[in-house]
Amino acid sequence: MSLCTLKNNTKHKKMQYIGYTLVFIHGLLLFWAIGGFIEMILPKVPWKPFTNPDFPFWVLIIHWSSVLFASLSLLYGYFSQWNKTPQIMAVAYGLMALVCIIETFGYMTSKTKYLAMGGEFLTYTVILLLLFKSKYFIAYFN
Repeated sequence: MSLCTLKNNTKHKKMQYIGYTLVFIHGLLLFWAIGGFIEMILPKVPWKPFTNPDFPFWVLIIHWSSVLFASLSLLYGYFSQWNKTPQIMAVAYGLMALVCIIETFGYMTSKTKYLAMGGEFLTYTVILLLLFKSKYFIAYFN
């Protein structure tokens, strides 16, 4: 095996692990969204609530719906190698970013709310750059 092949193989493995990490994270997001919907339905849940009590019901509906949409889109797209996964994730993260803006400017009171919003936007940007620009993910979803 040549050094070039070995380097490419190592890079391929690293990108594969990034893919597995994205699947894991979006799996957690799926459970988080399901938990959020359960909190909206039940008067009491057996865990510390995820839902911010300062958010109105209509915000919570779009919040949990956008998280559910993003998580299911990535999971379906990754496991089926759907060629529209990067584009649908751009839509999903755009929806989540819009919800974040509504929550941050309209309802959040934390001193670190803008830092949290910036971190969220940075995360979406990095993931989308990987999905659209990485040779590994371009090949994976084609």
